[in-house]
Amino acid sequence: MKLTTLLQSSAALLVLGTIPALAQTAITDEMLANPPAGEWINYGQNQENYRHSPLTQITADNVGQLQLVWARGMEAGKIQVTPLVHDGVMYLANPGDVIQAIDAATGDLIWEHRRQLPNIATLNSFGEPTRGMALYGTNVYFVSWDNHLVALDTSTGQVVFDVDRGQGTDMVSNSSGPIVANGVIVAGSTCQYSPFGCFVSGHDSATGEELWRNTFIPRAGEEGDETWGNDYEARWMTGVWGQITYDPVGGLVHYGTSAVGPAAEIQRGTVGGSMYGTNTRFAVRPETGEIVWRHQTLPRDNWDQECTFEMMVVNVDVQPSAEMEGLHAINPDAATGERRVVTGVPCKNGTMWQFDAETGEFLWARDTSYQNLIESVDPDGLVHVNEDLVVTELEVAYEICPTFLGGRDWPSAALNPDTGIYFIPLNNACSGMTAVDQEFSSLDVYNVSLDYKLSPGSENMGRIDAIDISTGRTLWSAERYASNYAPVLSTGGGVLFNGGTDRYFRALSQETGETLWQTRLATVASGQAISYEIDGVQYVAIGGGGTSYGSNHNRALTERIDSTAIGSAIYVFALPQQ
Repeated sequence: MKLTTLLQSSAALLVLGTIPALAQTAITDEMLANPPAGEWINYGQNQENYRHSPLTQITADNVGQLQLVWARGMEAGKIQVTPLVHDGVMYLANPGDVIQAIDAATGDLIWEHRRQLPNIATLNSFGEPTRGMALYGTNVYFVSWDNHLVALDTSTGQVVFDVDRGQGTDMVSNSSGPIVANGVIVAGSTCQYSPFGCFVSGHDSATGEELWRNTFIPRAGEEGDETWGNDYEARWMTGVWGQITYDPVGGLVHYGTSAVGPAAEIQRGTVGGSMYGTNTRFAVRPETGEIVWRHQTLPRDNWDQECTFEMMVVNVDVQPSAEMEGLHAINPDAATGERRVVTGVPCKNGTMWQFDAETGEFLWARDTSYQNLIESVDPDGLVHVNEDLVVTELEVAYEICPTFLGGRDWPSAALNPDTGIYFIPLNNACSGMTAVDQEFSSLDVYNVSLDYKLSPGSENMGRIDAIDISTGRTLWSAERYASNYAPVLSTGGGVLFNGGTDRYFRALSQETGETLWQTRLATVASGQAISYEIDGVQYVAIGGGGTSYGSNHNRALTERIDSTAIGSAIYVFALPQQ
């Protein structure tokens, strides 16, 4: 049946052309915990955030035959999106809060929602890209650029509810989107440019009503207040803007907080302070927000190393090797053997951590990318920073590794649960960092100047490392000349997909890191690749376009990278069909 629809939402007037009627299957908690192999219904495919597709049609042997089957232009802006796919429909978030439902096999538009935003000059620019959305019941949820939690009906695109999370505050936003945890919508926030800290909140999935809110910066007299040393009003920025993970087995939500502004402790008045609440991993109950355990992975941050990136929950035979590269510490009192852990690289400095998922017991920590900010980690997981790089003087350059973009940054890692191999995108990036001697406000964010450089001994900027999560050992490392500021996707066919600032979309061997296939897009391959199946055909999709933060890394290279931000689009590939 065909129909022509004119929808009036609370946000915008939407005019749609001739579209097929939709009858979407309701998404349940059981489906989210055990997602269909051919769909992509969670931000990370599964709730544990593996970014792994179990599909096997595309293999290391035939991936060279991939061809473009459809592409569709997207709104101008930063493209860092993870599309969601359910019942043959792709839900795609464009910059500027344009949400689309698209036929995932053909690229045809089904419906479109255009949010009416305030003057974007008043908004936090870090909130422009919508990296993720959530599906639950018959709704698709997103957090808008102006920090509203919005639910749209998956069949029509009509607004189900629209809840203001900002409570009257300006310059608060969200980039990584919400997740669903036992029926609760959980979302973080970013407060870059704000003279205060941010929060994580849990919401009723039917109404959007806020059930709980966790903040991170202590007020006077609260636990950890003494670790700051400045007035509460001068404590800025700390939030959760990275990817949130839910463990459907343990029933806990895992997230990490960011750093603080300005970057240098001499400017913010926290000299010597560990700053309780910053760069900390939290495990909380999604129904109430109760904190079950916490661990600070980088105290006394003077370098914007924001420990807010996804960590994954997985069952693993814990056998940490004393020979692992970049080893900081192994907890000698922690039991080895099979257990459920939280593991991954949570901070820009590239240090990989492993904790017991239920209790937070520290298991081990090691470096991946070159870093000089952590001096050591105690056997109980307590971090000691490099005092020589703590900023004590203004207008003096400190040679820091990595720089403000990592190491690693928001581009997601992947985990193949069948092999226990973790794939992490990295950059061999350092910089000279100079704290600027000037009057500043929260709008200056970090109040530093940066001079980008390659890491010592490096000739290439981009990297992917493959790490055994049981032993912590690196199995291979694949480098490229340009910055690798793009997520990775692993698949059951033994293929690893990854984009980059050089406009290439690549397929690599999971066993060796060898490039098996590549194609050049019109613009930076900056989005989060996914894979899905319709009518027996496996597709791989990636969005690209907009200004890529990671292009800044390329300034350190001697040869120019042919990179452009013009022409945002979603690209979908498949094998030739007979």
